[in-house]
Amino acid sequence: MPPSVVAVTLYDVVLWLHITAVVTAFGALFAYPVFLAVNARAPIAERAALHRAQIAFSKRVTGPAIGVVLLAGIYLATDADLWSEPWVGSSLLLLFVIAGLGATILRRGEERLAATAEEGDEPGYAAALGRVRTWTNVALGLIVLTIFLMAAKPG
Repeated sequence: MPPSVVAVTLYDVVLWLHITAVVTAFGALFAYPVFLAVNARAPIAERAALHRAQIAFSKRVTGPAIGVVLLAGIYLATDADLWSEPWVGSSLLLLFVIAGLGATILRRGEERLAATAEEGDEPGYAAALGRVRTWTNVALGLIVLTIFLMAAKPG
């Protein structure tokens, strides 16, 4: 019996890159509710380190990974002629909304958390933490919705 041949197309490689970039860009966000809860119990002077790490991760990893998600998604939709599918346009729009939330509301919230922690401002920290938790949950809901659209391909 001849050995089986594994045929890997460019589409397969780009799909793999797309999925890997999604996990890289957004996977850590799913742990944020736990990280934030644990961090909020630490002495306030120690809390800023997590928030500085969040900001650095967002700038150095999440942003570039979202670029890969976008470019790979454009290739996949073009190669498979999927632009007329409603789930493609909806997913693209959601990617921009999620990226916008991360680059604006969540980033400013993380910066506020770091600043209030460094200042020892417990009431300011608590207020900022409430906003960040809310917007983190909104972003997570949008990510889960986008994953559903990409997996189920409704419409």
